[in-house]
Amino acid sequence: MFEIFGQKDIEEVIEVNKLICSYHNEPVGVDMEILNSIFDKVNSYNEISDRRARIIKKATHILAGISYNQPFIEGNRRTSHYLVKNFLGRYLTEQEYEFAKEFHPFMVKESLEVVRATSGRPYDEKLYKKQLKQMKKQNKEWEKQQKKNKK
Repeated sequence: MFEIFGQKDIEEVIEVNKLICSYHNEPVGVDMEILNSIFDKVNSYNEISDRRARIIKKATHILAGISYNQPFIEGNRRTSHYLVKNFLGRYLTEQEYEFAKEFHPFMVKESLEVVRATSGRPYDEKLYKKQLKQMKKQNKEWEKQQKKNKK
């Protein structure tokens, strides 16, 4: 996965979703039009010259774009969390990554606002709170799994 997402990277995202869904025996499928539009928007941030700002913008749009627009049949939030953690871990320094994790909820809200503005859907505070609660739960589960994998 690179900072600029090409077709091969998008195919890798689909494989990540398939793997995540396979853990729970969930159906797999993707709306390629929605997924491509999400990553077209992510790639549009390439013009931002400040590397850190560019990476954070891209991460927030990946997180909200997949969670909000639901390109997959199942596992959208889990997939977006995995992708964002992988993306931030790859492109931010350790100090920047810790900073980004600390402000993760704010990134989610900002990115949902961006996606809402570009998709024409109304912003829903209840939906945001529900998604944030689910994301925090999934984040804890993911961290537990990562600790188990390191042992």
